[in-house]
Amino acid sequence: MSPTAPVAQAPERLAAHADDPEAAARITGLLAQIHGAEYQFAVRAFRGATQFYPAPQRLVARFFLRTDDAAAVVYPGDLLRGPGADTRCRPADGDLHEITERSGEALWPGDTLCVDGRSRSMAAITGRGVYLEVSAPLTDYVAPRLTLLRNLPDRPGGCAAYPQAFRREALPPAATEAGAPDQRGSNRVNMHALDMRTDRAPPPSRHHHGPVPLDAHARAPHSETALILPRALYGLPPHAHRNAECVTLYPRPADDPAARVTVPVRPGSLVVSPATADWTVGHSFENAFAMLVAIPGFVSPYRYLP
Repeated sequence: MSPTAPVAQAPERLAAHADDPEAAARITGLLAQIHGAEYQFAVRAFRGATQFYPAPQRLVARFFLRTDDAAAVVYPGDLLRGPGADTRCRPADGDLHEITERSGEALWPGDTLCVDGRSRSMAAITGRGVYLEVSAPLTDYVAPRLTLLRNLPDRPGGCAAYPQAFRREALPPAATEAGAPDQRGSNRVNMHALDMRTDRAPPPSRHHHGPVPLDAHARAPHSETALILPRALYGLPPHAHRNAECVTLYPRPADDPAARVTVPVRPGSLVVSPATADWTVGHSFENAFAMLVAIPGFVSPYRYLP
């Protein structure tokens, strides 16, 4: 994949806001260009009762950027990650729970809704909001129908490694066998959310990724998309020095790691950093609370910048 000239010359064009349809379409078009026909992307708004039906041989994940009086309807047999105290469910495999009684679960920015092509039931939501939609090839990965970010446990690490950091794994990578040539794993769309702060130690790292090995010769392109969330909704304090939220992009991390572009962000912003055979952009989250959506997953080689 080769970048278009405007994006290569203006890394700030890797950012958009959900309120700007033209810019959001540029971002989803760029993701499609990076990943090819295997994936489809869209930023969509919803209003009122909305149904989603299974698409054959596809897993469709919807990452909610904005919600207003919104809820997801869950049905008996649906799998949920992060149930609330009142959710009617029973334990299933791993950290998943199986819904035992139809009910509604409030949707917050940061929540995720998945529809597996093997499912026998539709998914339904109500209210208003905006989400990023990612359609990926179906594998043997079993995705939860709904993940409620507010109820997940914190697992500090990565760019939120400080003590008691908000870092929650909504769609974590599926482990591959040791030494397997294909490092993608079975879950080809990952997401975790984290509060990346420069007023905590250690601060977020400056780094870039590389393409994901498929075999001794082939590599799959990687992308990481930050979806900025409202920090106050989750009870997270503002920056100690009132520093603004931003993402710093490094357009040429291999040959000029000092070159950088700082992009201001706010809830509803989207920022993409790619890693392909001939185009890599590094990043550092200076003070951002975000969902990080990784394709094909958080399995890409990781390289620190000085």
